[in-house]
Amino acid sequence: MPDAIVVGAGLSGLVCATRLVAAGVDAVVVEARDRVGGRLETGAVGGATVDLGGQWMSVGQPRLAALAAELGVASFPQRRDGRHAIALATRGWLAQIGAAFAQWRAIRTIRRLAIAVPDDADSLAGWLDHAVPNPTARALIGLHASLVFAVEPEDLALAGYLQRLAVTGDFAPRGPELPGGGREHRFVGGAQELALRLAGSLGGRVVLGAPVRAIVETADAIRVDERTARRVVLALPPHLARAIAGLPPDAAQVGSVVKCFAAYDRAFWRDAGLSGEGYHPGADVRATVGLESPDGGPAVVLAFVVGRAARGWAARDPEARRASVLATLVAQFGDAAATPIAYREVDWGVDPWSGGCVASVPPGARGTPERAPRGRIHFAGTETAVAWPGYMEGAIEAGERAAAEVVAAL
Repeated sequence: MPDAIVVGAGLSGLVCATRLVAAGVDAVVVEARDRVGGRLETGAVGGATVDLGGQWMSVGQPRLAALAAELGVASFPQRRDGRHAIALATRGWLAQIGAAFAQWRAIRTIRRLAIAVPDDADSLAGWLDHAVPNPTARALIGLHASLVFAVEPEDLALAGYLQRLAVTGDFAPRGPELPGGGREHRFVGGAQELALRLAGSLGGRVVLGAPVRAIVETADAIRVDERTARRVVLALPPHLARAIAGLPPDAAQVGSVVKCFAAYDRAFWRDAGLSGEGYHPGADVRATVGLESPDGGPAVVLAFVVGRAARGWAARDPEARRASVLATLVAQFGDAAATPIAYREVDWGVDPWSGGCVASVPPGARGTPERAPRGRIHFAGTETAVAWPGYMEGAIEAGERAAAEVVAAL
């Protein structure tokens, strides 16, 4: 009988397992999918390597940087030079200056509130409506929130939003690129390479294609389906972990993300001095990012569909979805965007082992993710992290914390 079973071979579960094994604990990882990585997955579009799930390493994420160095996974800067396209109705330099000043004041206010979070039942949208009269500034801050948390501002509790913002890099990086903060580096070979190398270090301790349906705790052990151990770690999205642990269903609204990739022979948008980044408040495609390999080759525009539009995306006709995305790209980049060499969508909301997006519980939602152990059950997964919940950095922190709990309990 192993000392511990870790359920979930995403980044958090694999970090937990490697730390357990390093401490002399006999641990095994069971994973429902036929691959490791969880919400990290590398794929290809038109010959270009892309991250279908989580992908960026941001400033202020020391655990992720240290893990990548430990595993020998190199990173490279996300290219962001050039002009960003922001689809707002602001006209004239006076109006633009006014909007920029209003945005600056609103961000200062949000940062002050995040230090001493008010007991406020308002939503972020409700607070913006009465606290930020400038419509452009209001739209940009709401856009930032929807991109970071994958739900609409009206679905974000103000207090939860402020608390989460304070531990996920604030509005970094500073400057006019407010809607696109937190994209500094990508990983060579894709972020899933981190999970693949962790799993490789565990050898035969990782069991794939083994979904866990139930756990039963006894006086001296815990049974995970047909396997028995002394402790179990649930390194899963919170709604899946709660179901397996026999806890009440999570009442939280799950954030939703669809990533749409259009590949081209080259980064033609550079000819016009554009960065590839675009922001479209209220549209189906809320943002775009240009993805270019430092070694050359095909370039990709990644389009994000989030929140309400993402929740209904799968019900729409596939050709209509593709046409909607390409229409946005044509409006942003010109006619050359109409004919990609390849197109691909990844809807994390219809993935049964994710059920949402890279971070499945938005801030301020009811049903706070379980963090404290319950009997012989421990909880990992990025949503349970204290710092950077919803990011790879948070996944590592949570995995390390859960491993330390198990070691202390054995």
